[in-house]
Amino acid sequence: MKLRRRDVEAAPATTTRRRPLRPPVYPSGTSLEIVESAWIATGVTRETALTIPAVSACRNLVVGTVTQLGVIRARGSERLPLDWLLSKPDPSTTWPATIAGTVDDLIFSGVAYWLVLERDSEGLARRARWTPAADVMPNTRSTGGHYAELVDYTVAGVDGRVAVEDLIRFDSPLPSVLDVGGLTLSAALELEAAARRLASVEIPAGTLTNEAQEISPDEAAALIATFQAQRRENGVAFLQGMSYSRENLSPADLQLIEARANVATDVARLFNVPVSMIGASPSGNASALLYANLSQQLAVLVSSAVAPYLICVEATLSDVIPRGQTMAFDVQTFLRSDPVAAADYAINLKAAGIVTVDESRGFLGIPPAALADPTVTPGKV
Repeated sequence: MKLRRRDVEAAPATTTRRRPLRPPVYPSGTSLEIVESAWIATGVTRETALTIPAVSACRNLVVGTVTQLGVIRARGSERLPLDWLLSKPDPSTTWPATIAGTVDDLIFSGVAYWLVLERDSEGLARRARWTPAADVMPNTRSTGGHYAELVDYTVAGVDGRVAVEDLIRFDSPLPSVLDVGGLTLSAALELEAAARRLASVEIPAGTLTNEAQEISPDEAAALIATFQAQRRENGVAFLQGMSYSRENLSPADLQLIEARANVATDVARLFNVPVSMIGASPSGNASALLYANLSQQLAVLVSSAVAPYLICVEATLSDVIPRGQTMAFDVQTFLRSDPVAAADYAINLKAAGIVTVDESRGFLGIPPAALADPTVTPGKV
């Protein structure tokens, strides 16, 4: 729970829900060996999961989208200038780095933390630093049942305990990928390992079959060496009592392309990312990513894969800035990825009299015309 300093003394005891570790539920008749192996296989870490190309692509797509969005601070209909907390909360790094780490933790851990570094005269957070969720350990006091009272935090690199109000906590509305996608990620890791094994093992391109009397291993090795030498030198080899068959090995079979494509499709669904946006499976019942449907795909990406994390960050930061003010991401700026959609958007706003010509040019990243408003920044409305 995130509390303002002026609310700390009057606040009730903070509680946090403990989630007991339970094996997944399988249909009746499933063998115990399958259940046990599947439960053990779910122990996939973030670092291991990111070695899967589809996971890395989905993570980069979601996090990269959030880092491209602008930030709006408002009081009702009035747009306010950004303060340090919403533009450069950490003096040692940039806003994109801070927000990228926050969303990454929300994806893989389901929770993210900012350590308050500085407060203003009213006691509100003015500077904060993103702290990896793996470095934060909540200290709780059991109250019975599935709930426990949150006392404080232990943060790596910080001496002593950290009070609840000195840590801004972001709670993801979605379960973490590692909690619900263990089986899918384990299957992807096994397929990647199998493809590497097949790629590194030399498989014979042909087979010699003995159709006469049995020969010793040394005689067989000598026969194979002679056969290879004759083919290499003369292009033709003579076989007596032997038959030769050529093995038709497909690169798709060696690289397990179809199985890996199916798993990549499942990974995209795990992240709620449109399958076609990461090229996961051309045959996985996904529409191709074309210029004609780019704007629709971007809309699906923002609304399904990115929006839950945007809402989490917006609600949390709106709770720690002064009352009456809200923080929001400018999702419309992401339309610039599609020039036609961006141009239509700017033209429609201008036709409706909502923005001026210079503001429309600025939204499209075009410098203002001569004698234009000097306060308009290209690339922003």
